[in-house]
Amino acid sequence: MSMKNKNEKCSSFLKQLRVAFIVIILIPVLGLGGIILYSSHQYIKQQRKTEVENTIMQNITALNGWITQCDSTLRYLAGNYAVQNFLQMDADDYLAVNQELKSMSPVLYNALLTNQYCKDIKIYTDKQYHISTNWVENSQKCIRKTWYQKIMSHADTVWWNEDGTLFMGKKIVSAYPQGTLGIIVVELKEESLENNFLIFKNIPVYIEISEDDSFIYQYGNEKIRNNMEADKKIAVNSWQIQYFTDPDYYIQNDGKQLGIPMMVTIIILLVAWAGIQLVSKFLLKDLEVLVDQVNEIQEGNFDVSVSGSKVEEINTLSESIKIMLVKIKQLIGQVYDKEIEKQNLELDVLQAKINPHFLYNNLSAINWLAIDSGEEKISEITTELAAFYRTALNKGKTIDNISIEISNIQAYIHLQLIAHENSFQAEYDFDDEIYAYTIPTFVLQPLVENAIEHGIDELPEKKGKIEIRIYCTNEELLMEVHDNGRKLYEKIGNAAMSPEEYGYGTNNVNRRIQLMYGEKCGLQIFADEKGTTSRIMLSRKELEKNILL
Repeated sequence: MSMKNKNEKCSSFLKQLRVAFIVIILIPVLGLGGIILYSSHQYIKQQRKTEVENTIMQNITALNGWITQCDSTLRYLAGNYAVQNFLQMDADDYLAVNQELKSMSPVLYNALLTNQYCKDIKIYTDKQYHISTNWVENSQKCIRKTWYQKIMSHADTVWWNEDGTLFMGKKIVSAYPQGTLGIIVVELKEESLENNFLIFKNIPVYIEISEDDSFIYQYGNEKIRNNMEADKKIAVNSWQIQYFTDPDYYIQNDGKQLGIPMMVTIIILLVAWAGIQLVSKFLLKDLEVLVDQVNEIQEGNFDVSVSGSKVEEINTLSESIKIMLVKIKQLIGQVYDKEIEKQNLELDVLQAKINPHFLYNNLSAINWLAIDSGEEKISEITTELAAFYRTALNKGKTIDNISIEISNIQAYIHLQLIAHENSFQAEYDFDDEIYAYTIPTFVLQPLVENAIEHGIDELPEKKGKIEIRIYCTNEELLMEVHDNGRKLYEKIGNAAMSPEEYGYGTNNVNRRIQLMYGEKCGLQIFADEKGTTSRIMLSRKELEKNILL
């Protein structure tokens, strides 16, 4: 065979190899590079959306705590004995009024000192007191103002913004003799609300807060709102909050972050083309194996074992994929841990809303005053209220023996019976073997609250009844709250509610349980002709890992 023919054959082989390279390697690698670039782009975009969503949820949690603390202070002042007693005094009895003012002033000072969000407190009444005080003013000064009329026509707290300053107000209503004594208005520190939005300093957002279509507060650049629908609309207590995010935020600096995968793809192609003369079946085999492994990863198999190669470029790629797999697993674990942390933080925020020592001391004082005055009903209420909050706060514990949860729900139902003047019955049925288990705390109260609000309170004439049952089967511990209301049955018939329809409290209970014990556990709510049943299912196998010795 001549040298010329041999060279022609070699040349033909190289041409075929180039064609094979284009068909077998170049096109798939370009396609894979495109998929990686597109996936990276979508991943970055989704990560930023998740970041915004998580930041919004953190902000909602913080706002809910802020609103609740402010509202609790206002409710406490509006119902305070010293405040109401002062407003019931004869304005012309100077000595008595002055004496009551001395009793009331420390209460108002203490509220300003203990609540870091309050700036000033004013009480408005139609009486004309002949004393000098900064606390009390005659209501004639503001009787025609919109906020005053709104407070007088509402039972709950009213919020408003006046010249950039945020206020909240509430009627002061006397139970005996029954009637409106005046209103109390609290001026809030501007920075106290603004601090809740500092977590958005690196995110271009516009946030608008209103109540009953009345503007309360705005944060961020208002231009972001132009021609945009809100990313998220949330109701927190009586507030309506709208979040608008600049759409450019999701794609900004995309090029910089996608530069590395693009560069890696180009380098791989250049190295492969330069080494076409040395391509062998071994190289092709290694590439095919690696492509198969990448496809498995793309299909969701993150446990695939990525094999190495004696060829440096392919081995570098495989090592990069291994690192990527490790990071993906870490991200999945972080998301799971953050979900659990978020649930615990929500419960911590709920428990931190009330200062336990302050609450218990005041409840104890009220109890002794009631006993001393012969008011047995008030003594009973304060005793049960103290028991309820003691078991609810539970020294910050989120998991405890089931007896603590039982004590908590019995105290809560007793309080509701008093509030409803025993207009419904409550029955309990607890198996003896349940007391060996520890469970998440504060899971029954939202269910009982729903049963009363949406079941018992909706009964027109029939006497309401709530049954609390806790028992064990072979594999599960079941906790049931049943009421004889028909509202849910009339809505969905003989069926179960979808978890997407759960309210905030019941959804929180369901998510906490599933995060702790798995998807097979959780909350079910279903209705039939006899009423509504809320059932919590817990795995005994999981619970037995934490049995108190």
